[in-house]
Amino acid sequence: MNDDVIGAARRASKVTVEEAAGVCGLSKVTYLQREQHPDQFRICELMGLHDCLTDLGKRILVEGIANFFTD
Repeated sequence: MNDDVIGAARRASKVTVEEAAGVCGLSKVTYLQREQHPDQFRICELMGLHDCLTDLGKRILVEGIANFFTD
């Protein structure tokens, strides 16, 4: 998975790091570590993030996750 796909989805949705961390149930520091190493995200965290994204952000996130399995 592209290491910046989560950040790209978040930024496209104009969601702050603090907001993203909150919906994922993570501290800001832990969330930023997960963005840098997206393979460390838990499914429940990604589901929370998905819920707060715009349609464009959701598409970026889902396509990025799908590419993780095809790369």
